[in-house]
Amino acid sequence: MSKLWNDVDAYFTSQLNADDEVITGILENEEERTEATSGQGKFLQLLARIKGAKTVLEIGTLSGYSTLWLGKALPEDGKMATIESNPEYAKTAFEHIKAAELDDKVEVIEAPAENTLPKLLERGYPRFDFIYINANQQHYPDYLEAAINMAKSGSVIVTERKIMESFEEEEAKCPKMQRFLQILTEHPRVDATAVQTVGSRGHDGFVMAVLD
Repeated sequence: MSKLWNDVDAYFTSQLNADDEVITGILENEEERTEATSGQGKFLQLLARIKGAKTVLEIGTLSGYSTLWLGKALPEDGKMATIESNPEYAKTAFEHIKAAELDDKVEVIEAPAENTLPKLLERGYPRFDFIYINANQQHYPDYLEAAINMAKSGSVIVTERKIMESFEEEEAKCPKMQRFLQILTEHPRVDATAVQTVGSRGHDGFVMAVLD
C-alpha cells in the first residue's frame, strides 16, 4: 500500500505541486524528507491564500520548507515571523528564505517559542491571520493558547501531523494531549476539526481551527 501512496503523491506533485528551485532543493535533502511533502506545503499555501492572510506566524521552522510555501502566499505588503530554537536550522532556513527572495517579508526568530510568543505583539507584529504550529509536541497546549491570544476573529490555526503520531504511540492519554484537545473543544473562540491523510509519509494528518 505504501508504494501506491508514494506513486499517487508523486503523480499529483508532478501535475499540481511544482516547486521552484529552492523548494525542490530542500525536499531533495534526505535529512529534510520527513519535514513535509510538496502537497502538504501547497495545501498550507492555498489555505493562507484562501484566508487572504497578510500576517503569518510559524512555530517551528526547521529548514524553512513550509516557511517558503507560506511566504509565497503573502501579498506584497505581507509579513511573516517564523520561530526556531535550533541555531543550525535557523541559519539554514534563513539561507533558503534569502535564496527565495523572501527575506524582506519573512523574519526568522532564533529563540525558544515559549519565550518568544508572548513578546511578538510587543515587537510590533499585528495579530496574525494565519498560524502554523509544527514544533515540540510537549509545548503544543501552550503554543495553541498563545496562538489564540495573538489571533483575530476569522484567523486560521493549523497544527501539523505530530498530533496523529501521538495516537500511534498511545500518548493521547497524556496530560499534555488532553489539555491540547480540551482547548480545541472548549475554548469559546475555537471551532476545530482533525483530518487524517495518507501519502509518502505514511499515516499523517492535521488539525485546523478557525477563531470567532
